[in-house]
Amino acid sequence: MKKQIEILFLSLYSFHSYHRLLQNMSIIHRSEYPEDHTYYRTTSPVYGKYLNNHCFIRTIPLEWSTRFGWMKRIFGRYMQLVKFERIDTEPTKELLSKFGFKRGFVIWIPFRRMDIPTGWRKLMIGTHFTRTGFVQIENQQYYEKWNERARRARKRFFSYVTGKNTENIHIEQVDQEAFVQAFKQVRVKHLYKSDYIRYYRAMTQIDSWSVRSYVCYRGDTPLAGLAVHDYAWNASAHLVAFTWKEAKPYQAGTGLMDRWFSDSVTLGLKYINFDHLRDSSMEKSQQWYTDFKLNFIENECYFQDSYFRFL
Repeated sequence: MKKQIEILFLSLYSFHSYHRLLQNMSIIHRSEYPEDHTYYRTTSPVYGKYLNNHCFIRTIPLEWSTRFGWMKRIFGRYMQLVKFERIDTEPTKELLSKFGFKRGFVIWIPFRRMDIPTGWRKLMIGTHFTRTGFVQIENQQYYEKWNERARRARKRFFSYVTGKNTENIHIEQVDQEAFVQAFKQVRVKHLYKSDYIRYYRAMTQIDSWSVRSYVCYRGDTPLAGLAVHDYAWNASAHLVAFTWKEAKPYQAGTGLMDRWFSDSVTLGLKYINFDHLRDSSMEKSQQWYTDFKLNFIENECYFQDSYFRFL
């Protein structure tokens, strides 16, 4: 029996190791996360304006205005909700009172910090996305960090683009209206399609220069699209994407990823961030796109430590 357990353990370990090798990726602890690679939802001024203008949430400037938390009223002035996400500054009553905080429920998800002061309790319910992934890019050989599957897909995509290309497969950087039109034209069955379009419109209306939008076409027919948000002078984050079955034979999704990486190197950026990866709070239908993202990711990280207190 003991021998059988050992064999089972070794089999599982070998499978796990082989799986990680295929992904060409490592999992890092949040304390190892690069200090200069911040979360766009707590550092991007564009996203901060989105919270203020479209969600009616007040932002709280932190760390010399390089980050922000947020605060909203629940029951008028009698109860407020505060959230500091991937921020190492502790949300104290003294700090929050400067921004009109009276009393309420405070949630704190630390960035890299491990020394949590007394008084904070572990929050067992999910209030945030816990899983993300990123790549540090140095040069135009960025694709060498991708896994084997992604590199094969890249070759296949370029076989259409650089070959005879009788079907006229090409990627264009487009404006807001062209991206939305392509998104609407592609037959994507997604519950949140209209929400994604609304979010994309809001972000581009605040600052169109911070959002790059790409569409892969076959002739004049859109196959897939990708919009990314550049922020914090050194990073670009996945914002919105769409694709459908007609794009698969051409590896259009990989082609869009390649264009994002390549242009980011040209712009002198340091990090490519894939934003949220599916965790327990997300629908199972989103697993396939997380699996797709994992093909390109160098480091995966979990921000599962969440704390709360009443102040």
